[in-house]
Amino acid sequence: MTYWEYPGIFQVVQCKKCQLVFLSPRPTIDEIKKYYDHISYFSSDSEKYLPHQDELKERENAYANIYAILLSQKKKGKILDIGAGTGSFLSKFKELGWQVEGLEINPDAVRFAKKNYGITLRGGDFSTFRFKDSYYDVITLNGALEHIYDPQKTLKTVYRSLKKGGVILFSVPNVDSMGRNIFGKDWFAWLPPQHLYHFSPKTAKAMLQNAGFKESVVRHDYHEQNYYILFQSLRYAKSPRFKTKKTGGLVTTKYKSTFSLKKSVGKLAGYVFAFSLSIIEPLVKRGEVIIVYAKK
Repeated sequence: MTYWEYPGIFQVVQCKKCQLVFLSPRPTIDEIKKYYDHISYFSSDSEKYLPHQDELKERENAYANIYAILLSQKKKGKILDIGAGTGSFLSKFKELGWQVEGLEINPDAVRFAKKNYGITLRGGDFSTFRFKDSYYDVITLNGALEHIYDPQKTLKTVYRSLKKGGVILFSVPNVDSMGRNIFGKDWFAWLPPQHLYHFSPKTAKAMLQNAGFKESVVRHDYHEQNYYILFQSLRYAKSPRFKTKKTGGLVTTKYKSTFSLKKSVGKLAGYVFAFSLSIIEPLVKRGEVIIVYAKK
C-alpha cells in the first residue's frame, strides 16, 4: 500500500499461525526516525499558554472511558504512561494525588508537559528505560503499542513491572473494525510506516496471555477515536487532497482549498456517516480502536 504523507510502497502481512498483522519489511530504528521528525503535538506558539478550561474539558472527553476503567480498579497509586505525549492524560492522575511517571520520545512534548502540567517526563526511547520489578499500580500505553518494535517483549516487561493486582491498559487501532473492512487500503489507521503492528481483539488478548496476564477485557466504546478514524478514512478515500502517486506521497500538483456546495454537502455527509457508525460499532464489537486491560 501507499500513504499520502510519505513516499514509498509499504507491505502489510498477516502471520498464518497467530493472525497478527504487521508491516513487512519494517524500517530500521535509525530509518524510522525520519518518519517522526515532522510530528508536533501543538503549534509552536501554544507553548506559552497554560492549560485552560477548554483543554481540560477536551481531556475529559478524550479519555473519559479510560479514566473510568482505571479509577474503578485503583483509587490511587503509581502510574506509568508509555508514550505520554504532552502529559495531558497523566495530569488527571496528578490532580487526584497519584505518583505519575511518563515516557515520551518527542522533546517538545516533554518540555510542554513540564511547563504546562508540572509533570517531568523521561525523554527518549522507552527501550532504554530501566523498569523496576513489582513497582507500578498501573501502566498505560495509549496509542503506543502499535509503534513499538517488539510488543510481546514490552508486555512481558510491563507484567514484571506491575505490582500483584496491578493493571495494564492499552488502546490500539482494531484491524477487525468495521472501518477497516469498509475502506480496505484507505483505512486511516494503517499509518505506515509509523504503525508497525495491527491488533485485533483476538491477537491482543493472546499477547497479554503470553505475557502472563490471566484474563483481559476488550472494549469497543472509544467513541471519539472511532469517529475520528471513520471520518479521516472517508476523507482519505474520497477527497482529491489525499490522492496518491503509485510510489506514495502527496501528488505533485498543488491542491487548492476552495468553497463549493458539493464539498460542503460531502463534508456534512461524512460527519453523519462517521457519527452514525461510531455509535453502532460498540454494539457489534467492531470499534476502530479497542481499549484492552488486564490485572496481574
